[in-house]
Amino acid sequence: MRNRTVGINVRVTVTEKKKVTMLARKCGLSLSEYLRQRALGYEPGGHPPTEVFNVLDKLDEIAESCQPSAGAKITACADEIRDLLIGGN
Repeated sequence: MRNRTVGINVRVTVTEKKKVTMLARKCGLSLSEYLRQRALGYEPGGHPPTEVFNVLDKLDEIAESCQPSAGAKITACADEIRDLLIGGN
Protein backbone atom coordinates (compact mmCIF):
# COMPACT_ATOMS: atom_id res chain seq x y z
CA MET A 1 0.00 0.00 0.00
CA ARG A 2 1.16 3.52 -0.73
CA ASN A 3 2.31 5.67 2.13
CA ARG A 4 0.07 8.69 1.74
CA THR A 5 1.36 11.35 4.10
CA VAL A 6 0.29 14.64 2.52
CA GLY A 7 -3.23 15.95 2.98
CA ILE A 8 -5.33 18.33 0.91
CA ASN A 9 -8.01 20.25 2.80
CA VAL A 10 -11.13 21.35 0.96
CA ARG A 11 -14.01 23.30 2.46
CA VAL A 12 -17.54 22.29 1.41
CA THR A 13 -21.05 22.86 2.65
CA VAL A 14 -22.84 20.25 4.75
CA THR A 15 -25.05 19.45 1.76
CA GLU A 16 -22.05 19.04 -0.56
CA LYS A 17 -20.34 16.71 1.91
CA LYS A 18 -23.47 14.57 2.24
CA LYS A 19 -23.78 14.31 -1.54
CA VAL A 20 -20.11 13.41 -2.09
CA THR A 21 -20.21 10.92 0.78
CA MET A 22 -23.30 9.29 -0.74
CA LEU A 23 -21.61 9.05 -4.16
CA ALA A 24 -18.52 7.48 -2.58
CA ARG A 25 -20.67 4.96 -0.70
CA LYS A 26 -22.52 4.01 -3.92
CA CYS A 27 -19.14 3.21 -5.47
CA GLY A 28 -18.02 1.20 -2.44
CA LEU A 29 -15.16 3.63 -1.80
CA SER A 30 -14.04 5.69 1.14
CA LEU A 31 -14.58 9.41 0.81
CA SER A 32 -10.83 9.95 0.41
CA GLU A 33 -10.47 7.30 -2.29
CA TYR A 34 -13.51 8.61 -4.15
CA LEU A 35 -12.18 12.18 -4.14
CA ARG A 36 -8.70 10.98 -5.11
CA GLN A 37 -10.04 9.05 -8.10
CA ARG A 38 -12.25 11.93 -9.24
CA ALA A 39 -9.40 14.43 -8.89
CA LEU A 40 -7.11 12.21 -10.97
CA GLY A 41 -9.67 11.95 -13.76
CA TYR A 42 -11.18 8.54 -13.00
CA GLU A 43 -14.91 7.94 -12.90
CA PRO A 44 -15.53 5.29 -10.24
CA GLY A 45 -18.37 2.93 -11.07
CA GLY A 46 -21.20 2.26 -8.69
CA HIS A 47 -21.85 -1.08 -7.10
CA PRO A 48 -25.11 -2.77 -8.00
CA PRO A 49 -27.60 -3.29 -5.18
CA THR A 50 -27.43 -6.47 -3.11
CA GLU A 51 -30.50 -7.80 -4.94
CA VAL A 52 -28.46 -8.08 -8.14
CA PHE A 53 -26.02 -10.43 -6.42
CA ASN A 54 -28.93 -12.42 -4.95
CA VAL A 55 -30.41 -12.92 -8.42
CA LEU A 56 -27.03 -13.99 -9.83
CA ASP A 57 -26.59 -16.47 -6.95
CA LYS A 58 -30.07 -17.87 -7.65
CA LEU A 59 -29.20 -18.32 -11.35
CA ASP A 60 -26.10 -20.25 -10.30
CA GLU A 61 -28.23 -22.49 -8.06
CA ILE A 62 -30.67 -23.15 -10.91
CA ALA A 63 -27.82 -24.02 -13.27
CA GLU A 64 -26.39 -26.50 -10.75
CA SER A 65 -29.74 -28.28 -10.43
CA CYS A 66 -30.28 -28.68 -14.19
CA GLN A 67 -29.12 -31.33 -16.60
CA PRO A 68 -25.49 -30.69 -17.59
CA SER A 69 -26.25 -29.28 -21.05
CA ALA A 70 -28.99 -26.96 -19.79
CA GLY A 71 -26.93 -26.04 -16.74
CA ALA A 72 -24.01 -25.07 -18.95
CA LYS A 73 -26.26 -22.79 -21.00
CA ILE A 74 -27.72 -21.18 -17.88
CA THR A 75 -24.24 -20.72 -16.42
CA ALA A 76 -23.04 -19.09 -19.63
CA CYS A 77 -26.03 -16.73 -19.61
CA ALA A 78 -25.54 -15.94 -15.92
CA ASP A 79 -21.87 -15.19 -16.55
CA GLU A 80 -22.79 -12.87 -19.41
CA ILE A 81 -25.35 -11.06 -17.23
CA ARG A 82 -22.79 -10.81 -14.40
CA ASP A 83 -20.22 -9.30 -16.76
CA LEU A 84 -22.73 -6.74 -18.01
CA LEU A 85 -23.84 -5.76 -14.50
CA ILE A 86 -20.65 -5.82 -12.49
CA GLY A 87 -17.86 -6.14 -15.03
CA GLY A 88 -15.86 -9.14 -16.07
CA ASN A 89 -12.47 -10.14 -14.76
